[in-house]
Amino acid sequence: MKLQLTAILLCFCFLTSVSAQDPIDIIDKMYAAIKKMNKSSFELHSKERFGDKYVYKKMKFHIQESPRKVYMKDLDKGVELLYVSGWNNNKGYINPNGFPWVNVSLSIYDAQVVSENHHTVDDAGFGFVNVLLDGLETTRRSAGKSRSVLYVYKGEVTYEGRACYKIYLYPPTEFRYVSYTTDRDQTLMQLSRRIFASDYLIKKKNNLNYTRTIKKGTTLSVPSNYAKKVIAYIDKKTYMPIVQMLYDEQGLFEKFEYKKVVAYPKFQSNEFTTDCSTYGF
Repeated sequence: MKLQLTAILLCFCFLTSVSAQDPIDIIDKMYAAIKKMNKSSFELHSKERFGDKYVYKKMKFHIQESPRKVYMKDLDKGVELLYVSGWNNNKGYINPNGFPWVNVSLSIYDAQVVSENHHTVDDAGFGFVNVLLDGLETTRRSAGKSRSVLYVYKGEVTYEGRACYKIYLYPPTEFRYVSYTTDRDQTLMQLSRRIFASDYLIKKKNNLNYTRTIKKGTTLSVPSNYAKKVIAYIDKKTYMPIVQMLYDEQGLFEKFEYKKVVAYPKFQSNEFTTDCSTYGF
């Protein structure tokens, strides 16, 4: 009887410790940590759905948030991209590591640049997670819902030796496709930010591209929310969302794993220039 009582008490203590974690507090700390981090470097391992198949990529990033500067290298193909806001006519400077064997400048929204990618270099880094959260919170307020409907604490998980909080994020309204008529001329990226939806899902559903202007009065089929569900692993020490899994009505459509994350790295004085010795331009 004494052993049974002890087991019950231990179980109660465990359940209490799990339920004591406030997902809203964890999310708010994550948001603040991302907002504060102006520089970062990491490897991004992505899994993105295209039709009935997944495309896997491994990329290295060096990022400065403000002013916006991004260096990216595809670790499998060796392709490099350098983007600095206000430089090179706001185009990406690209080392293709192959044909045509010369560095080229292309819009970061060009079809060749975003091929087999759900996102443009605009979205690179942890800052995009805060964009996603802003969308959830705005939609929640419009729906008159409590913040508690958005975030659910699912315990802890260890990811590559790092203790993480596991949080589920849900939209405040049902995920579905709805008819939307544009009220102004805008790009796909501008539209997706205004309605807090995935630019890739809008692009796929309506056969659009990033460079074409969507004219005022165009009727599109758009998702009502960015995703049906998001699962995030948030590092307990840094509050960085080092794993993100996003689902739509068909299942997983994006997964991002951040590895070798360095916050506030000491970049070289000529970092984010073509003269940087660690680049291949």
